[in-house]
Amino acid sequence: MRFVRGRSVLRVLEPAVVVLGALLLWEVLARTGVLFQPALPPPSEIGESLVDDVQTRYLWQSVWMTVKAWAVGLSIVIAVAIPVGIVLGMSRFASRATILTFEFLRAIPSIAALPILVLLYGVGFKLTVVLAVLGAMWPLLIQTMYGVQDVDPVARETARVYGLGRVRQFRLVVLPSAAPYIGTGLRLSGVIAMLLAVASTLIVGGDGLGSAISTAENTGQPALMFDRIFIAALLGLTVTIFLTAVERRLLRWHPSVRKSNT
Repeated sequence: MRFVRGRSVLRVLEPAVVVLGALLLWEVLARTGVLFQPALPPPSEIGESLVDDVQTRYLWQSVWMTVKAWAVGLSIVIAVAIPVGIVLGMSRFASRATILTFEFLRAIPSIAALPILVLLYGVGFKLTVVLAVLGAMWPLLIQTMYGVQDVDPVARETARVYGLGRVRQFRLVVLPSAAPYIGTGLRLSGVIAMLLAVASTLIVGGDGLGSAISTAENTGQPALMFDRIFIAALLGLTVTIFLTAVERRLLRWHPSVRKSNT
């Protein structure tokens, strides 16, 4: 038990030491003039700016609008991608006919659609949501299709032998087999949706954390810009941790999750 606790502590300490070492090196290089300080302020100045920034209403409004757009966009993705992926995955013909198109669409950067989306939706909350949906849809949809197709033939045949109907086969065989794929797709889509929610307002403006970063840059406040970039990174990390925890909670019965927890 002590060995397990010690190993858990090391998992936290090792990356923390690396991060602190990198920050210390950055501080020294900035203070000694090796780095171009106006553009790359030392972490101590960024920290001071962060302390002041978190006390402003503007920052929290920007964070809230970004999180809200992310949540709405990801909810739409879940509501569309999982059912469509299941339906297409259940049909070999449908999956073969559509997979190439989906892979092609996934390879197109969502940001490239911004000029058209601005004309259609203008600059605002709706644009951010649509961009997040366009970028985050494909990983979850394709992963769901692959998961439904990757059912063990022996398990499927056993279900038929025991006389299980289509509904019970889906509930007891297909869905448990596809669940890990869906969990991975949800994690990928969640992170992509957050990245695009920030990038949208960073590029075209509007209400959001990206716009707050752009404002700090345009007003010549690099420390403020970096502290808001740090908050954006923290949001992305929070999304990853949250979705990973949800995945582990829902799939705690799966061998891969049980093994990683030991």
